[in-house]
Amino acid sequence: MEHERILVIAAHPDDTEFFTAGSAAKWVRAGRRVEYCISTSGEKGFTGEAGRALSTEERWAIREEEQRAAARIVGVETLTFLRHVDGELENTPALRRDLVRVIRRARPGLVIAEDPAMSAYDSFYGYHSDHRVIAQAVFDALYPAAGNENYFPELIEEEGLAPFSPKEAYFGHAFHGANVWEDITETFDLKIRALACHKSQIEDIDELTPILRDWAKRAGEGEGLACAEAFRSLKVPQ
Repeated sequence: MEHERILVIAAHPDDTEFFTAGSAAKWVRAGRRVEYCISTSGEKGFTGEAGRALSTEERWAIREEEQRAAARIVGVETLTFLRHVDGELENTPALRRDLVRVIRRARPGLVIAEDPAMSAYDSFYGYHSDHRVIAQAVFDALYPAAGNENYFPELIEEEGLAPFSPKEAYFGHAFHGANVWEDITETFDLKIRALACHKSQIEDIDELTPILRDWAKRAGEGEGLACAEAFRSLKVPQ
Protein backbone atom coordinates (compact mmCIF):
# COMPACT_ATOMS: atom_id res chain seq x y z
CA MET A 1 0.00 0.00 0.00
CA GLU A 2 1.40 3.39 -1.01
CA HIS A 3 -0.78 5.66 1.13
CA GLU A 4 0.81 7.13 4.24
CA ARG A 5 -2.39 8.76 5.51
CA ILE A 6 -5.66 6.87 5.77
CA LEU A 7 -9.08 8.18 6.87
CA VAL A 8 -11.81 5.74 7.92
CA ILE A 9 -15.36 7.14 7.91
CA ALA A 10 -18.25 5.30 9.57
CA ALA A 11 -21.81 5.92 10.69
CA HIS A 12 -21.61 4.77 14.33
CA PRO A 13 -19.17 3.86 17.07
CA ASP A 14 -18.28 0.15 16.60
CA ASP A 15 -18.81 0.16 12.80
CA THR A 16 -15.08 0.56 12.19
CA GLU A 17 -14.38 -2.48 14.35
CA PHE A 18 -16.74 -4.63 12.32
CA PHE A 19 -15.46 -3.79 8.84
CA THR A 20 -11.91 -2.48 8.99
CA ALA A 21 -10.23 -2.65 12.42
CA GLY A 22 -8.03 -5.60 11.45
CA SER A 23 -6.73 -3.69 8.45
CA ALA A 24 -6.35 -0.48 10.46
CA ALA A 25 -4.17 -2.31 13.00
CA LYS A 26 -2.08 -3.75 10.18
CA TRP A 27 -1.63 -0.36 8.54
CA VAL A 28 -0.63 1.31 11.81
CA ARG A 29 1.95 -1.44 12.38
CA ALA A 30 3.34 -0.65 8.92
CA GLY A 31 3.83 2.99 9.90
CA ARG A 32 0.72 4.52 8.28
CA ARG A 33 -1.26 7.26 9.99
CA VAL A 34 -4.88 6.15 10.37
CA GLU A 35 -7.69 8.47 11.52
CA TYR A 36 -11.35 7.73 12.29
CA CYS A 37 -14.35 9.96 11.55
CA ILE A 38 -17.59 8.81 13.20
CA SER A 39 -20.72 10.48 11.85
CA THR A 40 -23.10 9.86 14.75
CA SER A 41 -22.35 9.01 18.35
CA GLY A 42 -24.77 6.08 18.45
CA GLU A 43 -26.98 7.56 21.14
CA LYS A 44 -30.00 5.48 20.11
CA GLY A 45 -28.10 2.27 20.82
CA PHE A 46 -29.36 2.32 24.44
CA THR A 47 -32.71 0.70 25.20
CA GLY A 48 -34.70 -0.22 28.27
CA GLU A 49 -34.94 1.50 31.63
CA ALA A 50 -31.18 2.01 31.97
CA GLY A 51 -31.06 3.73 28.60
CA ARG A 52 -33.98 6.01 29.39
CA ALA A 53 -32.17 7.21 32.51
CA LEU A 54 -29.32 8.62 30.44
CA SER A 55 -29.29 12.03 28.77
CA THR A 56 -28.20 12.40 25.15
CA GLU A 57 -24.93 13.92 26.34
CA GLU A 58 -24.31 10.96 28.65
CA ARG A 59 -24.97 8.53 25.82
CA TRP A 60 -22.55 10.43 23.58
CA ALA A 61 -19.91 10.31 26.30
CA ILE A 62 -20.24 6.56 26.83
CA ARG A 63 -20.16 5.58 23.19
CA GLU A 64 -17.44 8.03 22.23
CA GLU A 65 -15.19 6.82 25.04
CA GLU A 66 -15.81 3.21 23.98
CA GLN A 67 -14.77 4.18 20.45
CA ARG A 68 -11.64 5.94 21.70
CA ALA A 69 -10.71 2.86 23.71
CA ALA A 70 -11.28 0.62 20.67
CA ALA A 71 -9.17 2.94 18.51
CA ARG A 72 -6.31 2.83 21.01
CA ILE A 73 -6.24 -0.98 20.79
CA VAL A 74 -5.39 -0.81 17.07
CA GLY A 75 -3.15 2.26 17.35
CA VAL A 76 -5.49 4.96 16.02
CA GLU A 77 -4.95 8.21 17.93
CA THR A 78 -7.02 10.81 16.04
CA LEU A 79 -10.82 10.61 16.02
CA THR A 80 -13.47 13.08 14.90
CA PHE A 81 -17.09 12.77 16.07
CA LEU A 82 -19.55 14.69 13.89
CA ARG A 83 -22.50 14.07 16.23
CA HIS A 84 -25.21 13.97 13.60
CA VAL A 85 -28.40 12.45 15.00
CA ASP A 86 -28.19 8.67 15.28
CA GLY A 87 -30.69 6.90 13.05
CA GLU A 88 -31.51 10.09 11.16
CA LEU A 89 -28.54 10.60 8.84
CA GLU A 90 -29.46 12.19 5.53
CA ASN A 91 -27.20 12.88 2.57
CA THR A 92 -27.54 16.64 2.90
CA PRO A 93 -25.16 19.48 2.03
CA ALA A 94 -24.56 19.88 5.77
CA LEU A 95 -23.34 16.30 6.16
CA ARG A 96 -21.23 16.51 3.00
CA ARG A 97 -19.71 19.78 4.24
CA ASP A 98 -18.70 18.08 7.49
CA LEU A 99 -17.15 15.19 5.58
CA VAL A 100 -15.33 17.51 3.17
CA ARG A 101 -14.00 19.47 6.17
CA VAL A 102 -12.51 16.30 7.67
CA ILE A 103 -11.07 15.17 4.33
CA ARG A 104 -9.46 18.54 3.64
CA ARG A 105 -8.05 18.70 7.16
CA ALA A 106 -6.71 15.12 7.26
CA ARG A 107 -5.51 15.12 3.61
CA PRO A 108 -5.52 11.32 3.32
CA GLY A 109 -4.30 9.45 0.30
CA LEU A 110 -6.89 6.74 1.01
CA VAL A 111 -10.43 6.98 2.39
CA ILE A 112 -12.22 3.92 3.78
CA ALA A 113 -16.02 3.80 3.97
CA GLU A 114 -18.90 1.43 3.49
CA ASP A 115 -19.86 0.60 -0.07
CA PRO A 116 -22.56 2.79 -1.69
CA ALA A 117 -23.12 -0.04 -4.18
CA MET A 118 -24.34 -2.41 -1.47
CA SER A 119 -27.83 -3.59 -2.39
CA ALA A 120 -28.35 -7.15 -1.14
CA TYR A 121 -30.49 -6.12 1.85
CA ASP A 122 -29.65 -9.49 3.40
CA SER A 123 -28.99 -8.06 6.87
CA PHE A 124 -30.98 -5.49 8.83
CA TYR A 125 -27.83 -4.43 10.69
CA GLY A 126 -25.72 -4.20 7.56
CA TYR A 127 -28.31 -2.16 5.68
CA HIS A 128 -29.25 0.17 8.54
CA SER A 129 -30.30 3.45 6.93
CA ASP A 130 -27.34 5.30 8.47
CA HIS A 131 -24.93 2.84 6.83
CA ARG A 132 -26.53 3.37 3.44
CA VAL A 133 -26.60 7.15 3.81
CA ILE A 134 -23.01 7.58 4.98
CA ALA A 135 -21.77 5.36 2.16
CA GLN A 136 -23.47 7.60 -0.41
CA ALA A 137 -22.48 10.83 1.35
CA VAL A 138 -18.81 9.83 1.47
CA PHE A 139 -18.92 8.94 -2.23
CA ASP A 140 -20.40 12.37 -3.01
CA ALA A 141 -17.95 14.18 -0.73
CA LEU A 142 -14.98 12.49 -2.38
CA TYR A 143 -16.03 13.64 -5.84
CA PRO A 144 -16.41 16.29 -6.84
CA ALA A 145 -16.72 18.21 -3.58
CA ALA A 146 -13.51 17.64 -1.63
CA GLY A 147 -11.16 18.69 -4.41
CA ASN A 148 -13.25 21.44 -5.99
CA GLU A 149 -12.87 25.03 -4.76
CA ASN A 150 -16.45 25.82 -5.78
CA TYR A 151 -17.82 23.38 -3.20
CA PHE A 152 -18.05 24.79 0.31
CA PRO A 153 -15.82 27.81 -0.35
CA GLU A 154 -16.47 28.92 3.24
CA LEU A 155 -14.13 26.13 4.34
CA ILE A 156 -11.38 27.87 2.39
CA GLU A 157 -12.26 31.43 3.37
CA GLU A 158 -13.11 30.89 7.04
CA GLU A 159 -11.08 27.80 8.00
CA GLY A 160 -8.17 27.84 5.56
CA LEU A 161 -8.96 24.33 4.29
CA ALA A 162 -7.78 24.15 0.70
CA PRO A 163 -9.42 21.70 -1.74
CA PHE A 164 -7.93 18.25 -1.59
CA SER A 165 -8.69 14.99 -3.42
CA PRO A 166 -7.64 11.63 -1.95
CA LYS A 167 -6.15 9.36 -4.57
CA GLU A 168 -8.21 6.27 -3.76
CA ALA A 169 -11.20 4.93 -1.83
CA TYR A 170 -11.73 1.48 -0.36
CA PHE A 171 -15.37 0.56 0.10
CA GLY A 172 -15.78 -2.06 2.81
CA HIS A 173 -18.12 -4.99 3.42
CA ALA A 174 -17.43 -5.79 -0.23
CA PHE A 175 -18.31 -9.47 -0.40
CA HIS A 176 -19.44 -8.75 -3.97
CA GLY A 177 -17.09 -6.87 -6.30
CA ALA A 178 -14.11 -6.87 -3.96
CA ASN A 179 -10.75 -6.28 -5.63
CA VAL A 180 -8.54 -5.65 -2.58
CA TRP A 181 -8.02 -8.10 0.27
CA GLU A 182 -6.11 -7.37 3.46
CA ASP A 183 -4.71 -10.40 5.27
CA ILE A 184 -5.58 -9.78 8.93
CA THR A 185 -4.37 -13.10 10.32
CA GLU A 186 -1.88 -11.29 12.56
CA THR A 187 -4.31 -8.59 13.69
CA PHE A 188 -7.63 -10.44 14.01
CA ASP A 189 -7.22 -10.72 17.78
CA LEU A 190 -6.74 -6.94 17.97
CA LYS A 191 -9.96 -6.50 15.98
CA ILE A 192 -11.81 -8.60 18.55
CA ARG A 193 -10.22 -6.79 21.49
CA ALA A 194 -11.22 -3.46 19.93
CA LEU A 195 -14.80 -4.61 19.38
CA ALA A 196 -14.98 -5.80 23.00
CA CYS A 197 -14.47 -2.18 24.09
CA HIS A 198 -18.04 -1.42 23.03
CA LYS A 199 -19.43 -2.82 26.25
CA SER A 200 -22.69 -0.88 26.08
CA GLN A 201 -23.58 -2.67 22.84
CA ILE A 202 -21.93 -6.09 23.02
CA GLU A 203 -22.95 -8.40 25.85
CA ASP A 204 -20.85 -11.45 24.91
CA ILE A 205 -17.77 -10.97 22.72
CA ASP A 206 -17.06 -14.71 22.91
CA GLU A 207 -20.37 -15.42 21.22
CA LEU A 208 -19.67 -12.89 18.47
CA THR A 209 -16.06 -13.92 17.77
CA PRO A 210 -16.84 -17.11 15.76
CA ILE A 211 -19.22 -15.11 13.58
CA LEU A 212 -16.54 -12.53 12.81
CA ARG A 213 -13.98 -15.25 12.18
CA ASP A 214 -16.37 -16.83 9.67
CA TRP A 215 -16.83 -13.45 7.97
CA ALA A 216 -13.06 -13.07 7.73
CA LYS A 217 -12.73 -16.58 6.33
CA ARG A 218 -15.40 -15.99 3.69
CA ALA A 219 -13.93 -12.60 2.79
CA GLY A 220 -10.55 -14.13 1.99
CA GLU A 221 -11.28 -17.63 0.76
CA GLY A 222 -11.33 -16.67 -2.93
CA GLU A 223 -7.80 -15.32 -2.57
CA GLY A 224 -6.49 -18.19 -0.48
CA LEU A 225 -6.50 -16.12 2.71
CA ALA A 226 -7.68 -17.70 5.92
CA CYS A 227 -8.54 -14.38 7.56
CA ALA A 228 -9.19 -11.18 5.62
CA GLU A 229 -11.11 -7.95 5.22
CA ALA A 230 -12.29 -7.26 1.68
CA PHE A 231 -12.72 -3.92 -0.08
CA ARG A 232 -13.74 -2.54 -3.46
CA SER A 233 -11.08 -0.07 -4.57
CA LEU A 234 -11.87 2.93 -6.75
CA LYS A 235 -9.48 5.67 -7.87
CA VAL A 236 -10.71 9.20 -7.13
CA PRO A 237 -10.55 11.60 -10.10
CA GLN A 238 -7.93 14.31 -9.62
